Amino acid sequence: VIPSGTPAERLTGDLVVEILSRVSAKVVCRSKCVSKHWLGLINHPDHRKRLPQTLAGFFYGSNTTGHLPFHFTSVSGDRRPPFGTSFTFLPNHHLPVNLLDSCNGLLLCRCYHVSGGVGAFHYVVCNPATEKWVVLPNSGKATDNVATTCLGFDPALSSHFHVFELVVEHNYSASTE
Repeated sequence: VIPSGTPAERLTGDLVVEILSRVSAKVVCRSKCVSKHWLGLINHPDHRKRLPQTLAGFFYGSNTTGHLPFHFTSVSGDRRPPFGTSFTFLPNHHLPVNLLDSCNGLLLCRCYHVSGGVGAFHYVVCNPATEKWVVLPNSGKATDNVATTCLGFDPALSSHFHVFELVVEHNYSASTE
């Protein structure tokens, strides 16, 4: 009997782990998107020691006024990041972008744009290794009320990420007691 499905689905778990143990960390990261089965194999604690280290380094933003002030520091000492840091794949990439948070390979950015002649922004969650991104819907909260925005993502548990926007409510009362 010939197994059905795609060629990737026909590979045994041991064979997938053996193949992935011989490729770069970048390929391992991208392979998480092949299927839920592969994601589970890559994230399984028993396989982590056999697979290449997937932590390539750290992204961080700077307080300079330069365009797209993203910086990358490698944990292995390599000078070149494993992927581009220009973020030209983001919408309106020619306008300022702020790095707000990161979690397990995903980045939460504030991307500015012009709407009706007025400057505005939207949140974007992106994966710089795959250059995939999604624009988040507006929460409707005034930007001056937003204290912080955080990203949560654990690929071992789910392929979904969560964004938390913490808001400060200013309730003033004219009465005093």
